[in-house]
Amino acid sequence: MTTAPVQAGPGFAWPVGFNRIPDEPWARQSVDEFGLNYDDVGNHGWYKNLEPTIAQILAALGEDKIMVDFSAGTGILAKRLLSNIKHRVGILNVDASAKFLRVAVENLADDERAAFRLIKYLKDEKRLQLIDEVVEQPLLDVGADVITATNAIHLYYDLPETLQSWTRILRPGGLVFVCSANMHNPNAHAGDWIIDETVEKVNEIAAELVLREPAFEKYRGALEDSATFAAHKKLREKVFVPVRDLDYYVETFRSEGYEVMHTYDSTIFAQVEEWLQLLFTYHDGVMSWVGGSPKVEGTEPTEDALRDRRFLIRYSLEKLFSNVTEFPATWTYLTARLS
Repeated sequence: MTTAPVQAGPGFAWPVGFNRIPDEPWARQSVDEFGLNYDDVGNHGWYKNLEPTIAQILAALGEDKIMVDFSAGTGILAKRLLSNIKHRVGILNVDASAKFLRVAVENLADDERAAFRLIKYLKDEKRLQLIDEVVEQPLLDVGADVITATNAIHLYYDLPETLQSWTRILRPGGLVFVCSANMHNPNAHAGDWIIDETVEKVNEIAAELVLREPAFEKYRGALEDSATFAAHKKLREKVFVPVRDLDYYVETFRSEGYEVMHTYDSTIFAQVEEWLQLLFTYHDGVMSWVGGSPKVEGTEPTEDALRDRRFLIRYSLEKLFSNVTEFPATWTYLTARLS
């Protein structure tokens, strides 16, 4: 279930001509179960990873300032911020998922400090819109004081282009706060996980079981056909993107005109059972080769296949973290200023 809506705050004067909630079909559609399931992830213990970023934002986001939460999802960060901010601010939640953003509207629509914009996929150009393409000129003229990207920057395929679009909405001297558990950080503690790399290990364990146990023989074809397996791996890597080095992010920010003020890391423990629930939510991206996917074979998996897929995900994760209920992961934080 979604959390209770944030109570209305003191209001905020958005620029004339800028509507907080756009009059678009996605904003009027019914709330989707997938979006609600993801919203519940915000209650999981590893979401304490937001606490350092929240502290930074609370210090930076003064009266009448504007923040853009890029890849805002269901508004998990905004909910926590608005419950702690008693003055006038504007928080624009931006995401590429209509299902997620619809839940954000459900949770935050009553607070005039919250606004929402959907980034659409442009089929003809084979790309997502940039932020200055979905934000109207009145807000672009005013500009944002802060941009955040929590648990998402590792998903941005073309990072330089993304940062260039941020520059076009951010005021000179504006701040960027980033955190991610999916960077190769040379300062990470020994034994810490890069959290998405658990997905590859889960697939390896599941593949061994499928090749060994007659009960799962029906899924061996996908493993043994190199073209099919490559297609499923490509699908998985769209959701759990191959990890890049921290240095890549630092150098890209600098090359795009940002001063990287500092980076730091923190070890945060994730509950195995809670991580399992997220993997269940994204099961098609985790292990689509078990039963197939409409994005690869063009057909939906059967109910039996979905049951086997969930069994294999659980079995493999519990085998990976046998005899423990939590595992350590490194979160990396980057703070930058637009020069």
